[in-house]
Amino acid sequence: MIWIRITVICTLVCLLHAHKECMGHVKWELFTLSLNSMGSAISLDCAYDYDDDSLCNPRHLVNMVNHNAVLLVDVINRAETLYRENPNPKMFIEALQHTRYTIRPCIHHSHEVAKEPVTTCFNKLESFLKKKSHSQCGWEIVNSKVKEIFQRLEKRSVVARRR
Repeated sequence: MIWIRITVICTLVCLLHAHKECMGHVKWELFTLSLNSMGSAISLDCAYDYDDDSLCNPRHLVNMVNHNAVLLVDVINRAETLYRENPNPKMFIEALQHTRYTIRPCIHHSHEVAKEPVTTCFNKLESFLKKKSHSQCGWEIVNSKVKEIFQRLEKRSVVARRR
């Protein structure tokens, strides 16, 4: 019985290490560059057009995703679906597809992962865009949130590689 527990713990530690390794292969700068090409900041006119609490909290989402490649792929899939409605998504969607292809070998046991944090976050972003009729201001605000998510994921990945 004790050997089974030890084996399970060792397997989980190995999977976490593999996920950290996979995160090291992600080209994070592609996300930043492509999101910047769609607008690098929220304009002053749009800055007061939303309540930050009603949108996704990037810090919370990244803490939930951590180094889990399955959840990262879910973030990528949801971002791709969301940005299909953007007027200029080509470069960002290509970056998402490249990353999904890069980390595909790291995906294990996807049916065992709770994806609620990712779903909740992107549902809030989609609802906000619909409420704003996919306006320029709506996209500026969503871009800033998505950019923050990927910047936090990048920072988490860099810190993990240094350990």
